[in-house]
Amino acid sequence: MLEFNSDRKRMSIICRTHNGLLRLYTKGADSIIARRLTARSAAEFAKMTEPALCTFAAEGLRTLCVAYADLDEERYQTWAREMTAAALLVDAKKKAERLDKLQSDIESNLTLLGATAIEDQLQVGVPETIETLMQAGINIW
Repeated sequence: MLEFNSDRKRMSIICRTHNGLLRLYTKGADSIIARRLTARSAAEFAKMTEPALCTFAAEGLRTLCVAYADLDEERYQTWAREMTAAALLVDAKKKAERLDKLQSDIESNLTLLGATAIEDQLQVGVPETIETLMQAGINIW
C-alpha cells in the first residue's frame, strides 16, 4: 500500500488479480489523477468525468477519482527492490524524497475507472467558493 498524505493527495494499492496479474489501484484528487492518466483516459476524463466533477463540487460534494494500471512483473520486482532499499535509508530527507519519487513513478499511465462524490458538511458558502475557484482554473484540495 502506498499511503495517502497531503502532498501526494492520493493513495494506491498493488495487488494480484485472480488470474495472477499485478494491478495498481489509485484513488485521489482529480487534479492529481488527471495528470497520471494515459492519453486515452485523459481525453475521456476531459470529455465526461471533469464536467461531472464540476457539477458534484458545485453541489458541495467531495470528489475523488479512481484509476488503475496493470504492472509488468519485472518492472514491479525492480520497483519493489528499490522501495525496500529506499525504506532503509538513514537520512530522513533522502529517504522521503526517494520514496516519493518511486511511488510517483509506479503511479503512472493510469486508466480511469471513474469518480466518486460524497456529501461533505461544508460551511455555508463553501460550495460556491469551490466552484468559483475551479472556474478560475485554481486547483484545490
